[in-house]
Amino acid sequence: MLIYLFLLLSFTQVTLFGLGGDPAAQALLEHETLTLHKWLTPDQLTDLMTMSRCLPGGSIFNTAVLTGYTATVGVFGNWGGVAGSLVSALGLVWPAVLWAECAERLRKNEKIQLHIDCILVLLRPLVPGLIAAAALLLMNTENFGSPTESPWQLGVSIFLFLAALIGMGIYKIHAGIMILLCGIAGWILF
Repeated sequence: MLIYLFLLLSFTQVTLFGLGGDPAAQALLEHETLTLHKWLTPDQLTDLMTMSRCLPGGSIFNTAVLTGYTATVGVFGNWGGVAGSLVSALGLVWPAVLWAECAERLRKNEKIQLHIDCILVLLRPLVPGLIAAAALLLMNTENFGSPTESPWQLGVSIFLFLAALIGMGIYKIHAGIMILLCGIAGWILF
């Protein structure tokens, strides 16, 4: 039963300190699920994050719900997995409600508004760094392959990564279409 408390606290931390949205919170989520609690393997986290991006809603919220289910279903059965999903969702939602309420009260105070704007300007450069950290955590041999063990998988993974980067960055192709195209290419090439 202690796992439910850890799920609640872990996802509360992700929401409280994951400023910058889903990409920024991804590094915290990976730390909590892989390194700290070992609820998931790197392959499972990659699969859950990929699947959560295909579902409607925020990817971190979907990943948290799926992580809560995966972490508890083996021990407590299906209903325990559902409870784990609900606890994980609650861990993400209640701090967001608290943040929104505090921000609204602070925004009404004009003296504090200037300080809030300064803080937000200082935090803005952190977001690309958190996104890069999350990307680097996913660039491992399980996801990309290695030059000695599976050079074909490594080459295809690098090709798909660069194709997605160029397609979305230069040609402004929608991310959903790029995921679909890379998925089809990966299915054909593997």
